[in-house]
Amino acid sequence: MREHPEIAGQQAWLRGIAAHSNALRPDLAQTVEAYLGVAPLAEDVFDNLTIGEIAVCYEAFLALSDSKARKDAGQYFTPDDAAAFMAQNIRQFPEGTWVDPCCGTGVLAWHLAQQYEGDSAEFVAKHLNLVDIDPVALKTAAVLLAHFLAPGDTAGFEALAARSVAADFLHDDIPPHDFVIMNPPYASTARDNAFATAATRDLFAYFLERVATTSRGFIAVTPASYLGAPKFAGLRLLLDDHLAGGDITVFDNVPDTLFRGYKFGSSNTSKTNFVRAAVTVCPPDGDTWRITPILRWRAASRAALLDKAPSLLAPRQIGGAGEWLKIHPDHHGVYEQMRGWQRTIADLAVPGPTEFSLTVATTPRYYVSAAFGELSRRSKQVLHFASAHDRDLAAMTLNSSAPYLWWRWHDGGVSLTRRVLMSVPVPDIEPSLIDDIRASEQTNIVTKLNAGIVNENVKHPFALVERLNRAVFGADVDVAAAYAQDLTEVP
Repeated sequence: MREHPEIAGQQAWLRGIAAHSNALRPDLAQTVEAYLGVAPLAEDVFDNLTIGEIAVCYEAFLALSDSKARKDAGQYFTPDDAAAFMAQNIRQFPEGTWVDPCCGTGVLAWHLAQQYEGDSAEFVAKHLNLVDIDPVALKTAAVLLAHFLAPGDTAGFEALAARSVAADFLHDDIPPHDFVIMNPPYASTARDNAFATAATRDLFAYFLERVATTSRGFIAVTPASYLGAPKFAGLRLLLDDHLAGGDITVFDNVPDTLFRGYKFGSSNTSKTNFVRAAVTVCPPDGDTWRITPILRWRAASRAALLDKAPSLLAPRQIGGAGEWLKIHPDHHGVYEQMRGWQRTIADLAVPGPTEFSLTVATTPRYYVSAAFGELSRRSKQVLHFASAHDRDLAAMTLNSSAPYLWWRWHDGGVSLTRRVLMSVPVPDIEPSLIDDIRASEQTNIVTKLNAGIVNENVKHPFALVERLNRAVFGADVDVAAAYAQDLTEVP
């Protein structure tokens, strides 16, 4: 009987892993081959690849095997440098047993063992557990982790293999552990009322909930959306209830992205993984929350950005709707000033239509502005006001840096939502520079082609924005860090 192509492909993969293991650890060859249940390939096809590069190969293998199943599972593997950035935080944790509950091919666990300050061989043999719902990935991880074992330690490998469990971490029993390192799946799912975060219908939220309620501490990379999106308000409250504190590093997705590289199996036109990621580190003795701003960097500065990131952590601020804000350390004074303003855009706006209106483009990657005239574009909010004075005061505020800062702090995702836009505070000032704003609008219309549609926006010269800032804030404000495309270039 002919073998099913998927099974044949899985066996070919495992044969390649066996050959790679034999090349690196011939002392474990017989034990590894018995565990994998296959004979090795004649050639080491993974020669000179890092653990992260092997994971990319497996990601491509999954996509070729069944791209829809891979997409539904939300599996995206962690690059080596991102995994090392996460794993270095093991130094903040006491001795204990770790588990990677969705280990994939073992990238995070491998870097955790490498960063461990004690005996890595003993750590892998006795204090590391692997769990994944994919048995092929799980076996791959266990074999690759054998790299750290002492020479000839077949008993250590057998112990690790015994603690490597093909299971659903959310619902099945797993080996006892103290701490967790994970890159959980990022995918929508059915509501599961076993979880307090059931309303999110999101796998990564379920994983964070289970980890926060069953472990002594964790290191996790997730979408950054959990910090601000209303649907994750319950998750934020749960984390506060179960944890005393932690450090959250937030990564933008342009110009570079933490999960860099090709997105195998994508069914849309973009083949790059554009997740805005957040690395959350919660050691058992954490006593306060700290959060970075949304970190933006150019690809060439990637290593420098990862080195600089810890210095940009600042005490957590909580927004009016319970958002965990992402504020640059230099901007906390500006935030406190804006928070003291008594009115918001919502207080000035009225149901329309009226003769006094502003149009705000709602895809503010690098700036926010409000136009007196109409803008030809799909994504926009048209605001109406009862008087010219109220419209002009809103125009002063919305063409300064205030809305962009507010958006980056509270959300910073793809769109400027109406919720965030209407919550922008408004200072108690008399409108000025209105003629300058109108004149600039006439000469600074910019266009961008999006899905075949030309979208208009207004990009005021920064010299005008700085003048507006002085009028709105009452003094010069240093906003370079908010607009910078590369935070490594900002002192």
